[in-house]
Amino acid sequence: MPNAVFAGSFDPPTSGHLDVIESALSIFDTLYVVVAHNPEKEGLFSIDERLEMLNAMNTFGERMQIFSWEGLVTDFARMHHCSVLVRGLRNASELPYESTMAYMNRRLDPKIKTVFFLYDARHVDISSSLVRDLVSHRTLPDDIVPKAVAEVLKNILKKRGQPLL
Repeated sequence: MPNAVFAGSFDPPTSGHLDVIESALSIFDTLYVVVAHNPEKEGLFSIDERLEMLNAMNTFGERMQIFSWEGLVTDFARMHHCSVLVRGLRNASELPYESTMAYMNRRLDPKIKTVFFLYDARHVDISSSLVRDLVSHRTLPDDIVPKAVAEVLKNILKKRGQPLL
């Protein structure tokens, strides 16, 4: 099977992201998980912290390659010989935005296709923005982020003097 790219802000990575990664790796040989820089968004976690969290949750070895990238995801895909972009959908309300992005990516490179994976029903209420909100209130319920991510996240917050309760 071809290699694929799963790009996002991952600020922070969630259990939903892990669900999409597992689904993609059941089909693709290698998945490039890419922390995409978005100059219009200021993240709660630095790019290096997000990479640290993603590396902590990588139980797939070399099949899951983790990068950061400034620029178009289609350029990253082309450079790494990937013909598929992976996107996760929590619910139908995300489809208009995601389909617009998929059409634009197809316009940028018609050889690169987008594949959508539906989140497991256990994760449809989880988003990075909700996790950031919970963290700002110094709480993090179980199963919102993978356990390895929770440990890294707790250490980061402790270093900042903002430990979870």
